[in-house]
Amino acid sequence: MGAAVFSIDTRKTLDTFSGALSSRHDAMLRDAVPAAPAPAAPSPAAPSPAAPSPAAIAKAPAASVLVIGGNALIRDCLLRCLGSSELNCTTSGYGAVADWQPADPAETMTILLCAIGEAAREQAIAGDITALKAKAANARIIVVSDTENAALVRSALEQGAQGYVDMSFNLDMAVAAIRLVQTGEKFVPVATLLSAQAAPAPEQRTSGYALSQRQIEVIDRLRRGEANKIIAYKLGMSESTVKIHIRNIMRKIKARNRTEVAILTKDMFE
Repeated sequence: MGAAVFSIDTRKTLDTFSGALSSRHDAMLRDAVPAAPAPAAPSPAAPSPAAPSPAAIAKAPAASVLVIGGNALIRDCLLRCLGSSELNCTTSGYGAVADWQPADPAETMTILLCAIGEAAREQAIAGDITALKAKAANARIIVVSDTENAALVRSALEQGAQGYVDMSFNLDMAVAAIRLVQTGEKFVPVATLLSAQAAPAPEQRTSGYALSQRQIEVIDRLRRGEANKIIAYKLGMSESTVKIHIRNIMRKIKARNRTEVAILTKDMFE
């Protein structure tokens, strides 16, 4: 009976000792293994970007484009075509330079100066460009003409024009020229430059006469039997300017008429 009691006590002691070891083991594991970090509190959601205001998405301000010309049909056609094109602009038209007064003389605007028919003369174009520059010094002027003449193009650029557009251009080409000029560049038709380079210049042996290049060009046309009106058209000047050149030529070479001018200057072109 004593052995049985000893066995029971021994088992209880062992169970108690085992439980103590298990508890100790669990405590050691808890001390050795770090506790998992607590989940971080969610950060506040970033505010979504605000929708752009109507002012931010508005188009760039439209550029001002003026069309000035005495031919009402051509002027109105240009205004309608430019207004419906991809060119972002506001348009207005006037029959003559004198009819237009700028609201802001300092504004940088584009002006299409139509030089058609009788208006396609060097003197007339130069006068209109000068008048436009006096009204709006920052204006960018493009001459639109039906005369493809290298001398006329050169004269217009020398007077202050930024571009020259021939009437043979289509609308897309004209719009491209306007855009180029609006950036501050100049536009000249390539065909005009090539024709000027290919055209043979008259031989400038003036036989001792003090003649200008323009006067030599007039003599060259005169020797071909062309009338003053034809000379004016081909050289891009007014008929009265041709007459003045011929009078000065006759005075310099001491000729009494056109026939003598042709005879006395024949050595200049042989």
